[in-house]
Amino acid sequence: MKWNLSQLLEKRHAYTPKAKALLQDKEKSKELLANVSTKATDNKGKLAEIWSDLQLMVDMLRDWRKGAYSQLPKKSLLMIAATFLYFLSPIDFVPDFIPGGLLDDVALIAFTFKQIQEDVAAYKQWKHHQPIETQTTGAS
Repeated sequence: MKWNLSQLLEKRHAYTPKAKALLQDKEKSKELLANVSTKATDNKGKLAEIWSDLQLMVDMLRDWRKGAYSQLPKKSLLMIAATFLYFLSPIDFVPDFIPGGLLDDVALIAFTFKQIQEDVAAYKQWKHHQPIETQTTGAS
């Protein structure tokens, strides 16, 4: 099946209502982050080109969920959460189990990261000024 970026964005947008509900539930958002981290780790080689961006988005959402970082705009939160829901979905444009099956996920993650660049820069600055012992390292 052929797909393009606008179709991927429509798919991501379809996850927005579920993302809104998920962000209101700290336990469900914790579970989302755990599942994203597990799938990402299991596919690290296939995600190499976007690995650091994906990890940074996980950290941003994790720090927001913990209440440590509250400056992340709602729009960016929703984009990240909806992108993660798409990433976890077995039903997407290119099923993950076939060769090249993560290409659509990689494209959407990369595009989402690009869309939130200003927020990423602000988060990086904030994180840089945090004491080492309080920085997110991937744990809950």
